[in-house]
Amino acid sequence: MSKTDTTRLFAAYPHLAKIEQTWGTRECRQFISRVLNDSRDGGRQGFPPEHARTLMALFMEHDREFPAFEERLGTTWWEQEGARRGTRD
Repeated sequence: MSKTDTTRLFAAYPHLAKIEQTWGTRECRQFISRVLNDSRDGGRQGFPPEHARTLMALFMEHDREFPAFEERLGTTWWEQEGARRGTRD
């Protein structure tokens, strides 16, 4: 269960209670990420600042508590260099 106060967020957006139900799972992180990002080609209105801050706090808290579910954006240059030389840390 998250430490971030979600009372007002869930009152305004009851469907976001899925965050509490899936807390600590990869599904939870993916759900928060989808909610935070516009997937409607600019057609999404966005959240009021108060709720956007709560969602961002939940996202960061989840990553801190469950780092195994963080998605890597790609390999770093030193990992690529190590792979070319046949060494990895």
